[in-house]
Amino acid sequence: MSTVKGADDSENSSILLLGEAGSGKTHLVESCISKILTLPQSTAVLRAHGKNYNNDLECIRHLATQLTDSVVALPRVNASFEQGMSWLRNLLQETFRSTGAIIIVLDKFEHFCSRTRQTLLYNLFDIAQEAHVRLSIIGMSEKMDVMDSLEKRIKSRFSMRHVLTFLPTNIDALVKVLFSKLQLPATCDLSRNFKCQFNRHLMSALLAKRHMWKPDAELGRPPTWFLAQCLPLSGLLMEYLEEESFCSQGPSAKRLRTAVEPPSASTYSATHVLLRNLCDSEHIVLLGLYRLNQRGATSTLSTVLHEIAMLHENSCFTGDRHVDGYCAAFDRLTQMKLVQVCSSADVAKRYAKCCSLVGSSYDAFVHNLGELDARMHNPVKQLPFPVQEWALAAKNKR
Repeated sequence: MSTVKGADDSENSSILLLGEAGSGKTHLVESCISKILTLPQSTAVLRAHGKNYNNDLECIRHLATQLTDSVVALPRVNASFEQGMSWLRNLLQETFRSTGAIIIVLDKFEHFCSRTRQTLLYNLFDIAQEAHVRLSIIGMSEKMDVMDSLEKRIKSRFSMRHVLTFLPTNIDALVKVLFSKLQLPATCDLSRNFKCQFNRHLMSALLAKRHMWKPDAELGRPPTWFLAQCLPLSGLLMEYLEEESFCSQGPSAKRLRTAVEPPSASTYSATHVLLRNLCDSEHIVLLGLYRLNQRGATSTLSTVLHEIAMLHENSCFTGDRHVDGYCAAFDRLTQMKLVQVCSSADVAKRYAKCCSLVGSSYDAFVHNLGELDARMHNPVKQLPFPVQEWALAAKNKR
């Protein structure tokens, strides 16, 4: 982003940031604006989100409220667009007398392009071209072809610099992004030795998560999702330090770790990503199928629902008992191809035989419930304790 110039050497530029959701467009803009606001020259920043307005006049009123505290002075709700635009133009010109420059950030830029004749964009770009006006317009959009939506009269008169942002293309690039966000900056008021050790352990902790996060990165999750997995940061660091301490105990400890982890612990597939993001009712349905399989009983939706009913009646589990909710969870699992139903024209779906396609994973999850040293990600451990006991009961009776 170009630096805002002074009055004598003003430079008006428009910038368009293109990139998919979560690729860092907003972060980039806010970072640049924060640096500009530290300059001695006064700068006003206006923001507008394309999805928030029913018409251009609403957007004009919103921009105006960011320039003046006088609600009475705002254009009337029933004013024409020309009246509102003329009022905004005069307000901007008045602001330029006391402010070095103005930056207008237009998020969801494609919505402004969808307005009739794109009159608001035309007028804003027209103001930006006037002499002695220091106005920069920043557009952000997830649509890579948004420029094709601009009318010819706008594209022929104005040019916009294009900046493309991308999600990290590999796990190593993701780690660098996370580290840049979480590291202690050199300017923080802490000892140099502490900052060096903290940042070194942080990088090691992030690198240790690469195998677990790789399938999520390949599915296109944004960096913000991974940032949430790092919180609280103390937990991430403690997990890494405990791992290091455990491995330092020698080859015997490493052999024990290999024994308690399932074969797929270091090579997560897309299926494991699905399992990590299931809701409680979906996990309970899969555990019901697991219990039936452990007893060698016939698995149908009806028998699964009976199994779940016993969970509610014979334990202190206080979760939602609605049958419809579990039926819906069963349908979602079928659509995700985690459960297979042997359909037959002569048998109702409720009584058709079915089986879990992730039975081996849940067998590993249930066995891992009693292990303290295992580092595998076990979603069953996040379920209510009565549900965990219910799952362990099937293992103990086998």
